[in-house]
Amino acid sequence: MRGIRHFLLWTVLAAGAGVALVAAALASSGAQRASFLRSNRISGACGVDRWKVKTLQDRPHLLSVRKATIHYLVTRPAPSSLPDTRLPFERHIFAVVAAVVLVRPEADSDLHLVLQRGGIHMIAEAPAPYCDSRATRYRRRQMRIARNHVRLCARARVTGVAFFDFDHGQTGVAPNAIELHPILGFRCLSA
Repeated sequence: MRGIRHFLLWTVLAAGAGVALVAAALASSGAQRASFLRSNRISGACGVDRWKVKTLQDRPHLLSVRKATIHYLVTRPAPSSLPDTRLPFERHIFAVVAAVVLVRPEADSDLHLVLQRGGIHMIAEAPAPYCDSRATRYRRRQMRIARNHVRLCARARVTGVAFFDFDHGQTGVAPNAIELHPILGFRCLSA
């Protein structure tokens, strides 16, 4: 427990006071967490770029979950261009084990996570439930439950759909701008 406290303290100091507020709220009880997220929507808006793909509103046939490492994902070749439709690699669901070193709400109502392992980092995103209305009921439920479990964690299993984003200087962006977006499962493995 002491090691986790030190890790969380380091994370909060490194990421700033705004993240401390988010971390405290997300670590609190489910009702407090839901209240925090509802009252702290930056704009209440949903995103634009490749939004149907990011939130599974294109209702894709996804492949079974595969275990992967952050290293494996960030070394996949980046596509030369990003269409509005889903790329073949974006049909894969991956489960990675990593530290969640940052959680913060974004202007598009996503929860933005930075995953890190062995000095390598990448982004994972949990969309707001009101931003995925055209996804299947099953996928909406997965996204909602995963989002409700998101928190800072020294070691977590994060399951999500491979997604290539535009690199626009996001905090924690991978060299190839790959993300797990949306997150379909989240489990903190540390005490």
